[in-house]
Amino acid sequence: MLKTTTPGQPAARPASSPRGHSGVEEEGVLSGDNGNIKSNDVVITAGSDHWSGQVVEAVVCVGSEGGIAVLGGSDNGEFPYLGEISSGVKYQRGGPSLAPGAILLEIQGQKVAGYTQRDVVAWINHCTRNGNPCVIRTAPPGK
Repeated sequence: MLKTTTPGQPAARPASSPRGHSGVEEEGVLSGDNGNIKSNDVVITAGSDHWSGQVVEAVVCVGSEGGIAVLGGSDNGEFPYLGEISSGVKYQRGGPSLAPGAILLEIQGQKVAGYTQRDVVAWINHCTRNGNPCVIRTAPPGK
């Protein structure tokens, strides 16, 4: 097992640590507090320019004539992101808010970071089969 530490950060405690059975340092765990996200000395206020305040959620149905192109993926060394979205994609909630280039975060509650492009496409096809609605969460691309 490879163990790494960031300069200036404490190493993880051994598995026999009284702080927890996993042996992973618990400091720096993200927690919400009145719309803020805290991590050690960093506080990100909801509504700031942080990407987490710009997450878009849409509920879509993909019919037989519709489709969502997925690009990127871990096999290409990238996060999966949206390509062209055909006019056959019907929005049940979120309006036409999915945009080409947006980074895919979750599909039907499943985090897809680290998925290959093929696995993301397979998961979208599985979730939208028979015209079922599917929740897709995206973040805008970086600048």
